[in-house]
Amino acid sequence: MKLSKKNQLKVTGLIAVLLLAGVIFFFTYYQVDEVQVMGSSHYSEKQIKKMVLRGPMASNSVLAPLIYTKKNTKDVPFVEGYTVTRLNRHTICVSVKEKDIVGCIPYLDSYIYFDRNGTFIESSTERNEKIPFFDGIKVKHVIYNEELPIKDKMVMNTAVALSTIFQKKDKIPDHIEFSDDGQISLLYGDITVKLGKDEYLEDKMTRVLAILPLISDKKGILHAENVNDNSKMITLEQ
Repeated sequence: MKLSKKNQLKVTGLIAVLLLAGVIFFFTYYQVDEVQVMGSSHYSEKQIKKMVLRGPMASNSVLAPLIYTKKNTKDVPFVEGYTVTRLNRHTICVSVKEKDIVGCIPYLDSYIYFDRNGTFIESSTERNEKIPFFDGIKVKHVIYNEELPIKDKMVMNTAVALSTIFQKKDKIPDHIEFSDDGQISLLYGDITVKLGKDEYLEDKMTRVLAILPLISDKKGILHAENVNDNSKMITLEQ
């Protein structure tokens, strides 16, 4: 059935109006009013939203999961990837998968971040205060995604063990130092903690962290080098 040009224009206009109405309804009905963030310890919710949800489609709960989900990302430090899911028509959730970083060391004018295998996985000119900082672990060169070239492998094992303890106790020191003879020192404000060598670390740190709140107004050296199965003595040298 042939239509006159006038009728064709009417039909075309009607279709355009219906399509426009459908688009308006789609974006209004699935308008995002709430964004939840899960799995991020390095960045605030506000920072994650700004990093991930960039663009007008972020306001639609159907399109956002399709457009903004990234399994691998290089533009967000410390983040391996993120998934955007729709919880309901007005709410989406950004689930962040962070890189498995356990510590960092100084290298040239940057900080090198490594995982529990000693692999270099991130670098930055700024230090992340939530990640243990180790001084005394020296490297001559580094290669991204490769193991840090450290002669004494036990030093890295000690760093990983300490990092695990710090995260479990939620008490990261300002500074961790390894001396050439294997002695470990921690800095908590005005208190320097002497742990000695890599022995009874869990026991030493449990006792040290129980004492630190009691001496927060003091300055000095907390000696925990001699803690073992037979001795639990820790002394403060002011």
